[in-house]
Amino acid sequence: MGEPPIAYMRDHGLREVPRRHLDDEDAARWAALLRPGLRLVPGETCRDAVPAAARLGGLPRLPAGAAWPTGPDGDPPAFVAEVDCAALPPGALDVPLPADGLLLFFASAPLEEDPSGRFRAGAAGPAPGLVVHVPAAASAAECPAPPGVPVFRPVNLAAVAELTAPLPDHPRVRHAFALHAHEDPYDHPVHGYGFLDELAEYAHRFEHRIGGYPVCGGHPEYEAAARSAGSTAPALPHTAGAQETERALEWVLLAQFACDPAEGLPAPAAAGGPPRTGHLVWLIRREDLAARRFAAAVLLRCF
Repeated sequence: MGEPPIAYMRDHGLREVPRRHLDDEDAARWAALLRPGLRLVPGETCRDAVPAAARLGGLPRLPAGAAWPTGPDGDPPAFVAEVDCAALPPGALDVPLPADGLLLFFASAPLEEDPSGRFRAGAAGPAPGLVVHVPAAASAAECPAPPGVPVFRPVNLAAVAELTAPLPDHPRVRHAFALHAHEDPYDHPVHGYGFLDELAEYAHRFEHRIGGYPVCGGHPEYEAAARSAGSTAPALPHTAGAQETERALEWVLLAQFACDPAEGLPAPAAAGGPPRTGHLVWLIRREDLAARRFAAAVLLRCF
């Protein structure tokens, strides 16, 4: 018998950690929050991966005669990634992704070069981004990039099915444990140092992912809910009320992609420093995803 797959070991660990740090009731409540996701990795690095699930960079495959999409300002965004829905493991996610066709992800920022050739970091927060679904029945072919739009080195990715866990500030945790009712929610055991330290051992920090929970800095579901409501100042978890958390619960992760120079995608440079690794995170309301309203997706950037 060989060693168990890494994904299996991570899933087992995520189930065991709460049993060591929480009482039985809270451990069961936490375990119910675990969600399936697909981690996207270079195919040759993982033996339990499903190959050819996605591709970073390169050129998008659009229906014959379709123009390169444009953002709200009329400018063409950069192409970030393509997901082949038919290549994803059946039943691997708890969100209603299309069964086939391509999901194409475009972003206007932070993928813009400044005169020095560096990529501008900008402030974290919302950025113009587009998600396009190309049905399987469409005759799709690579579309050349418009002048001035960067094209990144293509990298093929495989999908690894695994469980994902939320951080304690996630709206689903705050809702499930009624943390809004606590005078000091950070006194709750789910914020205990031992629990969080051990939980972090099973978390990936800079990764590509479809579905599950986001793995990035900030509080993307709260930010997406605030942006959709027209607010530029999203509520932070420790200041959010129950109503704001309810709105944040409507949002799910569609996909996230790490900005990593080693994989051909730019990482914004800190002022005077080396490029930083960050994330482009697309979220969407579950009902919009089920209705295939991909124009309702929100892009957030986390650096």
